[in-house]
Amino acid sequence: MKIILLLLIAFSCFAVQAQITRPPKETKRIFIGINFSPGYNYRTLKNNDGNAATSLLINNRDNKEIGKFGYSAGLNLCINFSNHLAFETGIQYSNKGYKTKNEDLIFLPPDPNAPTRAKFIYAFQYMGIPVKANFSFGKNKVRFITGLGFATNILINQKNSSIAEYADGRKEKKSQSSTSNYKKLDISPLISIGIDYKINNQVHFKAEPTFSYGLLKTVDAPVKEHLWSAGLNMGFYYGLK
Repeated sequence: MKIILLLLIAFSCFAVQAQITRPPKETKRIFIGINFSPGYNYRTLKNNDGNAATSLLINNRDNKEIGKFGYSAGLNLCINFSNHLAFETGIQYSNKGYKTKNEDLIFLPPDPNAPTRAKFIYAFQYMGIPVKANFSFGKNKVRFITGLGFATNILINQKNSSIAEYADGRKEKKSQSSTSNYKKLDISPLISIGIDYKINNQVHFKAEPTFSYGLLKTVDAPVKEHLWSAGLNMGFYYGLK
């Protein structure tokens, strides 16, 4: 929570200073946009109770689990305070999580009808509201931009899927959804850096590598789990006025 407070204070200071130098009249001050951000998603695990058994569980999970493909997409509102500072917010849907490696299954006694390999996918679906300050540098059509802020994310679904493989090549997928055992709220600091390409006076294209980390744990358990994601955010913005 201290990080969020510092971000708000920093943004307020820049916003007040930006009122001195507003954008020229030919520059649009308000933009709406759409974005899509594919990326790599995973988690960090921490021992919440200090027990040796919990540490063994973490080691076991680290050996079996890997990151998975995820994404976020949404609508954005951007307000330019000056040529170099803008405020951005909106609404974003995101799919985060991780999965296990595809592992061999051994049954005793052997069962010819049982699957031979399987993996599990753990997906967390959030609806979030990002709040970010964007800083831009340069005066040409292509400008460098960097962003700093945070997102408040509300869990709308948590889905566990299993994919079993059989000796004859057949695959079987089963899924189960629930949010009852998971925290409904997460807060993620946002960091980005990239380019803003001015297609014309009304349309801009932005591309920026991004990183976010969940400050709040996903579930109350001896193993504290935090989700994170890294990806490439791409968006088109249209100037209203």
